[in-house]
Amino acid sequence: MSEEVTYATLSFQNSVEAGNIRDGNNLRKRGRPAPLPVWHQAFLSLLALCLMLLIGLVTLGIMYLQISNEINSDSEKLSQLQKTVYQQQNNSSQQPGIYRNFSTEEEFLKSQISSLLRKQGQMAIRLCQQLITHNSDHKCNPCPKMWQWYQNSCYYFTTNEEKTWVNSRKDCMDKNSTLLKIDSLEEKNFLKSQLLPKFSFFWLGLSWDPSGRSWLWEDGSAPSASLLSTKHLTPINGSKGCAYFQKGSIYVSRCSAEISWICEKTADLVKTEDLN
Repeated sequence: MSEEVTYATLSFQNSVEAGNIRDGNNLRKRGRPAPLPVWHQAFLSLLALCLMLLIGLVTLGIMYLQISNEINSDSEKLSQLQKTVYQQQNNSSQQPGIYRNFSTEEEFLKSQISSLLRKQGQMAIRLCQQLITHNSDHKCNPCPKMWQWYQNSCYYFTTNEEKTWVNSRKDCMDKNSTLLKIDSLEEKNFLKSQLLPKFSFFWLGLSWDPSGRSWLWEDGSAPSASLLSTKHLTPINGSKGCAYFQKGSIYVSRCSAEISWICEKTADLVKTEDLN
């Protein structure tokens, strides 16, 4: 009888130990969750991207409505001011004696009209810039297709072709533009920030004038000393008479060298009716 009890006790203990081992294995398995399938990860990434795009579109829509409302409000004010000026001009022409009484008020109204037009233009530019970040072909874009817009200029970067300075200048003329002229530090930084091939060189509209012994832009103006380093613009025996742009700096080279180039032309005005 005692042998049977001992056997039962041992069997029970063994079964308990086996169960503990199984539970431990299960806990270890639960502590290391199985990795997500590849399609599941791709789905989550796509979902996050869609949410970001949705947030961007909603933000753009809110901005569009706000600026559109401001533009419409200013347009109504502008219309009223123009009617007031027109009425005052009629009154002054019919009654010359009271012309001086209206002259001061008329000048004030004209200044308000100019201020509203300037504000309206600035808001239209801001909205157009937001629109073309999402759609570069939007009709409000003041630059032709494939041209970059910055402030009041459009820029065309030729990266897949090389020409001499003279032929590069002719190509820009054929595009109703000129070789690039750098007018400010902001413009220089904009050009430097562009994503361009690492080893790229671009002709500028800057060349050496032997008669005046000076560097001149295509429009005949001299380069600003604060923007261009004179040590880089010293022609060697007169053989290096054309300037090029590379990585934010300006250097000189033989005009017969064949490199890429940048064309520039004035951007069109942004029209409020093209913002819809």
